[in-house]
Amino acid sequence: MGLGRVPKRKRTDERLIAEIAAMADKKIEIFGLPGMVLGIVNADGLVWSKGFGRQNITRPEVPDKDSLGRIASIAKTFTATAILQLREEQKLSLEDPLTRHLPEFARVRLRAGALADVTLRRLLTHHSGLATEAPLPGWDTLDFPTREAILNALDQTEVVIEQDSTWKYSNLAYALLGEVIQRASRQDYEKYIQANILDPLELKATCFDLDAETRPRLMTGYNPSLSQDYPLEAPYAHLKGLSAAGQLHSNVSDLARWVAFQFRASAGKRQGQQILSGRSLSEMHRPQYLAQDWSSGQCLGWRATRRGDRVFHNHGGGIHGFATQVWFSVPHRIGVVQMISMWPPPGGQELVPEILEHLLEHPGQLERTSRKPPVPVPEAYRPLLGHYCAQPGIWVSIEWRSGELQLRPFGGQTSSLHAPAVLKSAEEPDSFRVVGGRAAGERVLFERREGRVIQYELGAFVFKKLIDAGEPL
Repeated sequence: MGLGRVPKRKRTDERLIAEIAAMADKKIEIFGLPGMVLGIVNADGLVWSKGFGRQNITRPEVPDKDSLGRIASIAKTFTATAILQLREEQKLSLEDPLTRHLPEFARVRLRAGALADVTLRRLLTHHSGLATEAPLPGWDTLDFPTREAILNALDQTEVVIEQDSTWKYSNLAYALLGEVIQRASRQDYEKYIQANILDPLELKATCFDLDAETRPRLMTGYNPSLSQDYPLEAPYAHLKGLSAAGQLHSNVSDLARWVAFQFRASAGKRQGQQILSGRSLSEMHRPQYLAQDWSSGQCLGWRATRRGDRVFHNHGGGIHGFATQVWFSVPHRIGVVQMISMWPPPGGQELVPEILEHLLEHPGQLERTSRKPPVPVPEAYRPLLGHYCAQPGIWVSIEWRSGELQLRPFGGQTSSLHAPAVLKSAEEPDSFRVVGGRAAGERVLFERREGRVIQYELGAFVFKKLIDAGEPL
């Protein structure tokens, strides 16, 4: 942005939310969706939610953020997190062959590749070459195999393509990862997830099995009908041995907490609600494989999708009666959650990235709706706040946001050389280290003249302070 250009006045939160709600209403009308719940998430959690349609199409109740649905394959992101937790505890390595933890996997039929190359990392990223499903009835009969049946059928199970040759989605891979978690932790898979992920993050509604308390909150799920507009009520089937691939139930409130956790990569070691170290969390978000056109990438559990100049992490889930989408932007720390009470829906899931892009076109609009009270600026940092510019016209703001000193793009831009990033106090006065972004780990040194901050230096650029915080633009 040039020196003389003043950013346009931002629209109100109310108008932005009204636009998003109108986008959702239109999808409901066009595709005849029975029910949908949307949530917008920032680093503090859920900042907005709204239900559309009906909890059950025969009754007037509208679903809301606490309405339960089946999140299906989004459960895989919980399973992947558990594997990384156990890696931190040195109970396994991502490079381990599956046979190290499941010796009976040696009975598998190897059509291509090498048995030793079916590693935990490749199972996590759908690059193991393993068949999509166990060679047993399931989706057709709605009577899914038990874990014992899946293990007993390994001699009929196939590795069908060479490892790393292409992305090949596999529910079976995650079922077997659930078995790895069970053996490495010496704890039932479901109990491990409950104790090490759901309980610490206070995901109180998220569960593998419904009971008398949770069953009434489950939205009625529907299957589309080929011969009529009126959808058909979907059957319910427990995934049994495939639980690690998709048995979880949840709601928008809890999924918002799950997304907010994804923005804690700058945190340190694993403790309390930091259920995975910041370093491991960052690793989970890092693409392990890229499509040849760079349009998408497979991370550890998560998928990365490029839309224009932006990359979003995401995962979807689909099971009889329920379609769920979770998308988020790591650098912008904002995400969108969607639950639809139909699977497969004839449309409407494209709404999630559309909303996310709409939000990013109007940055900062939702920050004021954070549920946490603002943290006052430390007096030592107050003189640093303001707007800076380096030659040949690189603008950046230093702001105090969410309890952190941050480098922020100026004037509604999404990025500006070193921004966005966080500044952490270093060993000398007025000295900081950058966390995240292009300048990660580098030193920022502020200079004062007669007690007033006049500039800072970062990576051979000198950013001169032009406007103090609180002064009009």
